[in-house]
Amino acid sequence: MTINNIAPLRNTGGNRRLNKAYQKMQSLIDALNEKQIPDEIQQSINRDIESINSFEGTDTELRKYIKKIRYKTLKLVENELELVAINHYRDLYMAIGMALGVAVSTFYDHNGISLIIGLVVGMTLGANMDKKAAAKDKQLNLINQS
Repeated sequence: MTINNIAPLRNTGGNRRLNKAYQKMQSLIDALNEKQIPDEIQQSINRDIESINSFEGTDTELRKYIKKIRYKTLKLVENELELVAINHYRDLYMAIGMALGVAVSTFYDHNGISLIIGLVVGMTLGANMDKKAAAKDKQLNLINQS
């Protein structure tokens, strides 16, 4: 069993934002089809894709719905299968390190040096976790991650 593709977009009038959301979702589907996904999870994802394919609404509503389903799918495979996008942990820990750096910098009045230290420490920890995920083949090769 494989994960179904999204139906081709209807006439969008060149809506770049909708096309980008569509491409990101299709990239996620392609990356998941390269992995061994249990049938229950595939069925859940296929139900969500069918809801996208049968969606009736404006282009803006469709774009938002695709983004919602993409986020839901990413969280599902992260929680159930520990599959994450490339650089997921680096980005996550960079943000956490920056937040802690701002807090320490504000508290101790170090004029931002703590922010830089938090950023570097967070990126280093996240990069190490990304390497471990890659070694376990737990990363999804997604295009246009941002």
